[in-house]
Amino acid sequence: MKKIIYSLVVVLVGLGILGGCNTIEKTTSSQLSASVQRQEATILLQEDGKEFANQKVTFETGENLLEVLQKTFKVEEEKGFITEIEGYKQDQTQQKYWLFTIDGESATKGAAEIELKPGQKIVFNLAKI
Repeated sequence: MKKIIYSLVVVLVGLGILGGCNTIEKTTSSQLSASVQRQEATILLQEDGKEFANQKVTFETGENLLEVLQKTFKVEEEKGFITEIEGYKQDQTQQKYWLFTIDGESATKGAAEIELKPGQKIVFNLAKI
């Protein structure tokens, strides 16, 4: 009789340990999904200050501006520099280049180096320098 009770206790303790591990795994999964959230920002495209596209974009935490831009628009880039967006090309002879601002401030890094943040407004303008 003692062997049966002892065996039953061992089985119940084992099940309790396995159940506890399962709970920890579920918590970890929910924490991971909470840390990778969908965010929104706005990207405007202009040529000489005249808007030709305005798009709300969604992105995951940690994505950079170039990745999101490429998912949303047709983009050509060369060595990290954007040369064309939606068929609007830079023109070296006219000294027209793609420049961009984030929330009204001129960008100090390339689009691939900028991690998007929720609610930002990014304006790309193809203009003469």
